[in-house]
Amino acid sequence: MSEIKTIVFDLDNTLYAKESGLLSEVNRRIQVFITKNFNLSEEDAIKLRRRLFEQYGTTLSGLMAEKNVDAEKYLEFVHNINANEFLKRNEELIRLLEGIKQKKIIFTNSPMSHVLKVLNVLGIERFFSDIIDIHSLDFIPKPSEEAFKKLFKGKIKPKESMIIDDYEHNLKPAKKFGMTTVLVGNDNCDKPYIDYYINKITDIEKILRK
Repeated sequence: MSEIKTIVFDLDNTLYAKESGLLSEVNRRIQVFITKNFNLSEEDAIKLRRRLFEQYGTTLSGLMAEKNVDAEKYLEFVHNINANEFLKRNEELIRLLEGIKQKKIIFTNSPMSHVLKVLNVLGIERFFSDIIDIHSLDFIPKPSEEAFKKLFKGKIKPKESMIIDDYEHNLKPAKKFGMTTVLVGNDNCDKPYIDYYINKITDIEKILRK
């Protein structure tokens, strides 16, 4: 993998296992936000959220477009979580990142405040040279091609970059631009835009040795 100069990491359910429950708590709080703010039943809130996510890439983008939701109030509410209750320092991940010589970047639809909390608890904040969050993307989220164009403006060459994400739809535009794509922690699938599949983030070492 000598051709890979930059590794782009998603954050949630990628740098930590989905079994931690952290993203599930974020999702629960999104549900509460929708239910309370729009006076919907839980069932109707689920339907609305699913449609917005599928149509706009994130629930927030849909709420901004259709409901004129204040993005900062939404982000503050749904990410008002103590990450220490779900995560802990990950020595295995620290050792992995110490051994990766390539440039490392976070590319996420989450806000910076959430990113920094997660990285701090895991003990890995020092390894990343840049963090591209939902604010950096002007609230245009992955998997939008516009989000990837903003990523590449940071002088990242797609064909010299690898992206690791738990959401397969985020890998489709990445592959279109020429990135090497890795799906982590979800069901293995044979989509043509997925180059590699790993069970957990520390398995990436096996791929980098190739």
